[in-house]
Parts: sequence; C-alpha cells; structure tokens
Amino acid sequence: MDLRRLGEASRYPRVLGVFGGFVPAWENAVADALPARWHGWLRARSRRGFLARDLHALGIPVPSAPVHVPWIGSEAAAWGSLYVMEGSALGGQVITRALSAQGIPVEAGSAYFHGWGAATGAMWREFRRLLEDELQSPDALAQACDSACRSFDALTLLLETALHERTAAA
Repeated sequence: MDLRRLGEASRYPRVLGVFGGFVPAWENAVADALPARWHGWLRARSRRGFLARDLHALGIPVPSAPVHVPWIGSEAAAWGSLYVMEGSALGGQVITRALSAQGIPVEAGSAYFHGWGAATGAMWREFRRLLEDELQSPDALAQACDSACRSFDALTLLLETALHERTAAA
C-alpha cells in the first residue's frame, strides 16, 4: 500500500473493506486448524472489534461477499498464517502514524491498524516465543512457511485488486 495515498477519500475505505472481508474468514480458518486450547488466545488477540469500529466510524458497509482465504490444513499451517497477521500488527503501527498525519486518528477510523498500540511489541515477542515452542520439527516449520507465503499472497492479491495497483517487488 502506498502510505502517502492511504488517506485519499476513496482509498482507505477500500483497504478497510478488504480487511473487513478477509479477517473474519481468516480467523475462522485459523481457529478450525488450531486445537481448542488455543481458541481463547486467538480471540483475545483478535483485532476484529477494532475493525468493526473503524468500518462503522467511516460508514463503510461490512463486506458480504465471501472472501478467499488460503486453506489452512494443519496446526503448523495456522501458526504460519498467524505469523503474517501478527506481523501486520507491527506494520500497523507505522500505518497508524501515516493515517494520523492524513487526518484519520485512532478514534475516528484507524483503530484496526493501531490495534494494541504500545503493547504490540510485547505481544509480537510473546508470539515469536510461541512459534519457537510450536514449530520445533522441520516439517512443522516447512508447513508454517508455506502457509505464511500463501496467506501473504492472498491478502496482497485482495489489496492489489481493491486498489487497482501492483505492489512493487521486494
């Protein structure tokens, strides 16, 4: 996403719309792949409430069309997909600053990207420790990496399509 253009009147609503469709479907897919003992942890880290608040604040309808999320067929794959979204929370801190500079404060439309604010770094460190515990075998790590790539690609494609722009190659 071009952060300099994110505050444009028609642009940010499209970004939020993508996340509004993706996040619920993605969270359901991850929950289906994780053992029940992790469901409370997943719910506690969910940013869906922030997203709903932003959609409402900006008058953006909740997307009703089904959104494709990559198949998450194992617990290890769920951890890999979680890596993408947990990492996006870190990036969200940068996006929040860009949105604020463009007149979209946390209280009025950028709560999803702000997420847990100052606690985000500590939550990321905790998540990385969990990854080390949960992905100890080479096979589990390979499944997680594959799932992370597929999750990132799916979200990137949705954003590119909604914004009508191609992300520059890294």
